Amino acid sequence: MTNPVRGMKDRFGDENRRFQWINDKGAKIASLYGFDQATTPILEYSQVFERTLGDSSDVVGKELYSFEDKGGSRLTMRPEGTAGITRALISQKLYNDLPQKFYYSGPMFRHERPQKGRLRQFEQFGIELYGQSHASSDVETIELASVFLKSLGLNSASLEINTLGDNASRQNYRAALTEYLSKYTDKLSEDSINRLTTNPLRILDSKSPQDIEILENSPVLSDYLSDASKERFAFITSTLRHMGIPFTINPRLVRGLDYYQDTVFEFKVTSPLLGAQQGTVLAGGRYDDLVEKMGGPVGVSSIGWAAGLERLSLLVDDEKVPLSARPIAIIPVPDRNGGGGGSNFSAEPKVDNKTPSVMALHSHAMSVGAALRAKGLRVEFMHLTGSSSSKSQLPKQLARASKMNASHAVLIGTDEMQKGVVTVKDLDKTEQQRYSVDDLVHTLSAK
Repeated sequence: MTNPVRGMKDRFGDENRRFQWINDKGAKIASLYGFDQATTPILEYSQVFERTLGDSSDVVGKELYSFEDKGGSRLTMRPEGTAGITRALISQKLYNDLPQKFYYSGPMFRHERPQKGRLRQFEQFGIELYGQSHASSDVETIELASVFLKSLGLNSASLEINTLGDNASRQNYRAALTEYLSKYTDKLSEDSINRLTTNPLRILDSKSPQDIEILENSPVLSDYLSDASKERFAFITSTLRHMGIPFTINPRLVRGLDYYQDTVFEFKVTSPLLGAQQGTVLAGGRYDDLVEKMGGPVGVSSIGWAAGLERLSLLVDDEKVPLSARPIAIIPVPDRNGGGGGSNFSAEPKVDNKTPSVMALHSHAMSVGAALRAKGLRVEFMHLTGSSSSKSQLPKQLARASKMNASHAVLIGTDEMQKGVVTVKDLDKTEQQRYSVDDLVHTLSAK
């Protein structure tokens, strides 16, 4: 097979540069908020995700890439970042030194139907904050997300926010919602009927038209919030307004994973580039019981978010992504100005004793390239091809240099080497000039 696995793709060039730029933006901004990078394995024991994401979630029910290894252990390729980071917090006993603030990036895997901006192997950038329970940490987490998206030029991203309330609030609402939906079991979608007994709140996130119609008159979670949950959410929304972060309260927003509680939020972008119903580019929320659920100590608060790089990459304006530095092409020309022949470097060229050998010329040309790289300049060394005369290859080498968008071509022949100079051709102006090697390094590094 010569094609990648369905729903997975190869990336090169400009696309890779956009992904790296997005990651670099996220890392820089997260570090300004005190977050450090964390990396965890792509493979985890299956229980890490089955215990945390919830049996009723689509991820566990349909989308995990799981298998049994040769030792009989059940392993899963990570479908999201939070569970793995939380597992690491517990494994390394980092809960003894709270708060802990991490950012991460890397590939995730879900066996779902590939769509525009949604692949089976996809990249995420995310943050996790542990040990901060005050509602102000929710606001700061959302602010970080907003600043991150604006740094990418996505000023039109709109924030939707909701509260799922504390445990008591959710239990009261769950009972009311279940009672209401039980009247429509003959009309609900098959997925919603299954969720009715496992996690009825997930039905609020249904995209099925028949479910959406039924939900129009369903109980609203805000009517079942405890006083403490109401006060917390009021603090968050008031502070967001004070900070000038616009938002819309979406009472149907629940998020797709079972570990969420209290604050949940999504940033959405309406764009034909994402296709229908694919507007969410960043989402997160609070999950204060997750550490305990995974076997850690009680009372370690946590909140975080993740953004999908495939969708962000589709939306980012190419003009915002810095271009790769233009290279400088180093072109050795052994028979330039009467020097020895070809690319057969196993024998000395038939020239007089004062003429440098082909090997010496190439070594000298590579040292010039090394001096330029030492100054942070990008250099492409143009190796000779075939057995034809290097002089006859020069027009092709110059054409290659232009094709790779080189700014200059540095020509080094036997004559230049003997005189301690190089010939520099400006490929934009089609001008050329000779420099000493020291002057070349100074001149090009100053541009």
